[in-house]
This record gives sequence, structure tokens and C-alpha cells, in this order.
Amino acid sequence: MSRFSLVAKLLVCLMFFGTSYLTGQDQRMAMSELVFQDGRFVNPSSGEPYSGDVISVFETDSSKTRELGTLRDGHWQGLYETYYFNGQLESRINYSDGEFDGPLERYYFDGKMIAKGTYNQGARCGEWFDVDGTEDSYPSCPER
Repeated sequence: MSRFSLVAKLLVCLMFFGTSYLTGQDQRMAMSELVFQDGRFVNPSSGEPYSGDVISVFETDSSKTRELGTLRDGHWQGLYETYYFNGQLESRINYSDGEFDGPLERYYFDGKMIAKGTYNQGARCGEWFDVDGTEDSYPSCPER
């Protein structure tokens, strides 16, 4: 390998890692690296509940995302999404301190909606709709 080639590769690495550091962009933790213990996702290297963005991929093709979300103190927090193998969104839900909290949407493999509704601190609220035409009413959702 020529000296120029080695220097060029080193510069590319420095630019990538330096940019990530300066912009505050961190890598997502692989769900497979975490351990579920006492009701929380824990980083096994530190033994502490994990906080940060997480990703899981399909076992048969690690280039395809299975789920994306964020954990805070080992509990789901914020937007959580799951995907089918074809890349189509399967579900989208919001969490607050590990409980469903906010809109939920579920989809078929082809993208057609299966169900839609809202949660408030883990309990269904408002109007819920299913693809089969079922509509359910729950206590009104609070204003956000």
C-alpha cells in the first residue's frame, strides 16, 4: 500500500469521526447488544439502564431495519417504529416512560392501514378504527 493511500484513508476516517463528534451524532445501539433485566433494557458493559437511540435488524438480512426507537433509563421513550422485511412501515407508536402514550398506527405488509387510535398513559382513549370497519370509543383523550 502506498504512503499516499494510507494517508488518504486516515484523513477519511478523521473527517468521519471528527464530523460525528462535532455534530453530536452518535451511533445507534443495536438492540441485540442490550439485555432486558428487571423490566429495563440494560447495557451489559456498564450494568446501567440504557439511554439513547436503538435499532434492530432482521436476522436474515442485517441491512434491513426491523425496529427503531429511543430508550431513556432503560424504558421506551418517544417515537417507536417497526418495519416489515420489504421496508414497509408496520407500526408507529409513541411512548412515555415505557407506556404507550399518543397516536398508534398499524399497517399491513402492502402499506394498507390496519388500525389507528390513541393512548393516554397506557390506556386507550378517543376513537379507534380497525380495517374491518370496527369503531370503538373510549374516554376522550386529554388535550396535549
